[in-house]
Amino acid sequence: MNVPASNTLPVLTPIGPRPALAVARGARPWGGLAALLACTLLAACNKTAAPQQPAAVTQKANETFAAIAAACTEFLAARQPEVAPVTSATPVPPASANMEDGAAKDGINGGINGASTATWAKTGFSAAQVVAEITPTESAVTPFVGKLVVKDNEARATAPTQAEVQAIILAPAHLLANRTHTFIYSFDGQQWRWQNGQRLNKTPGQNDAMAALTQAEVSASGPKGFAGCLPR
Repeated sequence: MNVPASNTLPVLTPIGPRPALAVARGARPWGGLAALLACTLLAACNKTAAPQQPAAVTQKANETFAAIAAACTEFLAARQPEVAPVTSATPVPPASANMEDGAAKDGINGGINGASTATWAKTGFSAAQVVAEITPTESAVTPFVGKLVVKDNEARATAPTQAEVQAIILAPAHLLANRTHTFIYSFDGQQWRWQNGQRLNKTPGQNDAMAALTQAEVSASGPKGFAGCLPR
């Protein structure tokens, strides 16, 4: 039987069932996906995300906190060793520290028959490392909180007289403790306020010690204080 020629190609039937339509006719399947992606990328749909603050408030918070960190760094860099009489509450470095310095061989760790003859101490601090961090909050009253982490070393040497202890040059052998201070601040949209602080002391041969700091301790202007780290 002859099949008449045709110029029309036969219609190909797809193998397997046709995929079911996921949306009704006229719907836009990509619209919902685009909205979901935008929501994810911008965190606009995350209820736990901090609310977006006005650009001017964010800029002011960043700039003023950077100024606090810079002032803190400058203040700590200008600290000078302090010479003062030894008291019962004055901590001292390990015995080897003072015994290495000729001017301090008869210091608080030495003396005849182990008796202490030191009456003066010289205390100094290394250059400090200051790290600043700002975190947004969900509060409209305090939209930002700030944190300064200040790390430095404390060194101390002792001697019988003020002149002798003044002549001592503090060195790593006089290390008393590695210290880490953490200061917390809050920003009310206009200015920063100091909230609280703490100090972690790592003393060779002793357990680590953590202590809370009062604003009076932090505001002290001497080498032991951190007055330059407070908002102005």
